[in-house]
Amino acid sequence: MFTQVAFGNRLREFRKRAGLTQKEAGMKIAVSEQAISKWENGDCLPDVYHLKLLAQMLHVSTDCLLDTENESDERVVETIRVGGAVFEIVEKSEVILAGKILYAKDYPDISQFYDAIDAVSEDSGAPDLSSLRDMVLPVRDIQLSINFWRGEESRAYGFVREVGTDCQPQGMDVYKNPASLYIRAYTDQYTAQLMTREECGTWELFAYIRDYFMPAHGFRMAENGAQELEIFDTSVHRSGYAYMPVVRVSCQ
Repeated sequence: MFTQVAFGNRLREFRKRAGLTQKEAGMKIAVSEQAISKWENGDCLPDVYHLKLLAQMLHVSTDCLLDTENESDERVVETIRVGGAVFEIVEKSEVILAGKILYAKDYPDISQFYDAIDAVSEDSGAPDLSSLRDMVLPVRDIQLSINFWRGEESRAYGFVREVGTDCQPQGMDVYKNPASLYIRAYTDQYTAQLMTREECGTWELFAYIRDYFMPAHGFRMAENGAQELEIFDTSVHRSGYAYMPVVRVSCQ
């Protein structure tokens, strides 16, 4: 997992291994001691030019400094095609999600809960998540559906991002999503065609996965606390991945 804090810790470790103070490291690449301190504290990241200089100074590759070999928190274990649509079975590690989470129990009835979700979903009502600490990079907007396949009173819905710490500013909710096996699908033309549409949203993929894909390929919903995730790859939320937590059904 790549975060500013994780990068800073790694930079500090390599600097100390090289026997350099922050002041000495800064002098070698023509930046201030304060710049080195900010990078190591995770306040900001160096630009590409200074990243290359840091790697050269510390006698490591930029990949080593960035720890790109370990940045992914998930592993694809199987790929299943339905027509042109691709469904991946992935093992995903525990992640910490933070932002604004709405709980059905806090509303007089379920319709008002859904109205609140719709209000926040609109651009004017979207929560400001810029104050979250230690956001995992690249930053992606995530919509978290909690218990939407269970009773209505237990449901919750979150507008969140992945973070590296559960210590967040006051007013920000935190949800630890446990490690799980997931079915992952993307909102492209091929998945839309499965629903006889030209395009589809991430939320529409959940119904297809649950009602058709899972029974056909031997899966059922997980009951380990992992929840459905819509992970968007654009700021306007027009495309992204749907993650459905599942377990394999044992063959008798």
